[in-house]
Amino acid sequence: MALFSWSMQIIKRSSGRSVVAAAAYRAGERLHDARQNMTHDYSRRGGVERAQIFIPADAPGWVREASREMLWNTVEAHEKRKDAQLARELRFAIPREVPEGERIKLVRDYLIKSFVSRGMVADVAWHNTVASDGLEQPHAHVLLTMRPLTESGFGPKSRHDWVPDPAGRTYADGRPMMVVSNADSWNCPAYFERCREDWETIANAALERAGSAARIDRRSLLERGLSRLPEPALRMAWHMKELYGVMKERFGHFQMARHYRAVEQSAKDAFRAAGNAPPPQVAERFYAWFERQIARLDPAPRAPPERDLSHSPNPTPDMER
Repeated sequence: MALFSWSMQIIKRSSGRSVVAAAAYRAGERLHDARQNMTHDYSRRGGVERAQIFIPADAPGWVREASREMLWNTVEAHEKRKDAQLARELRFAIPREVPEGERIKLVRDYLIKSFVSRGMVADVAWHNTVASDGLEQPHAHVLLTMRPLTESGFGPKSRHDWVPDPAGRTYADGRPMMVVSNADSWNCPAYFERCREDWETIANAALERAGSAARIDRRSLLERGLSRLPEPALRMAWHMKELYGVMKERFGHFQMARHYRAVEQSAKDAFRAAGNAPPPQVAERFYAWFERQIARLDPAPRAPPERDLSHSPNPTPDMER
């Protein structure tokens, strides 16, 4: 079953994040962050099938020659504020019904149409992990620049304001209806809704070419007129299944370690007590008790010890000679 999964977030410096670190992790590479003077090495991580940077057709020369490390270090250097917004991250699922050889072209066509053609640089990484049903889960992570390119770096961000509708539309109570002043702004909600629609159209076209009857739909269940409730994501449950076994084994190790710590402490206490000589009466009672226990465990009956009656004040007649 093909599912529509499309989400966007902002990588913010105020959250303690670095766009260089984000690029290194998603691409599975080793990148040096010049601002933090720190190297982020994710070259050993798995699940990354491919990573590529797409640039606009009219991009200046420095962008064409820039590596992934240089590109995102330039973004970091251009942003001066401690709460700067560094990049957008787009994550979307690729329908597994699309053949593996068509997935790269599918993502490339979508990014060029919706983002790169508008002046953004798109750094994309194709990932493929295991889904909650045990099958493959192909998806893409895309880092998008937030400023238009210039010959020397980046220009001002594309912004918009909310203004009264030029057509004069109002609400029932007379308040003017507000619309965006710049519908082409990269920050405009309507623009990102068009991006969601573009992905739905392009992905469904790829599914049709692959001969699959599955289709994705960006609309909610309510918008589609469906009465069923949405199913919860199973990502955490999938990991909890493995985590349970690990935690069970670790808890056993913890219990065993705690037991041996208790035994070790008891032994130390016993040796410490043995180092102090007990009083003679205590020692005699202990030895007597110990001998009684040995006697109880001895299966062979012992003859009673002979008694010396030579000094008895009242000897019996049998003992007289």
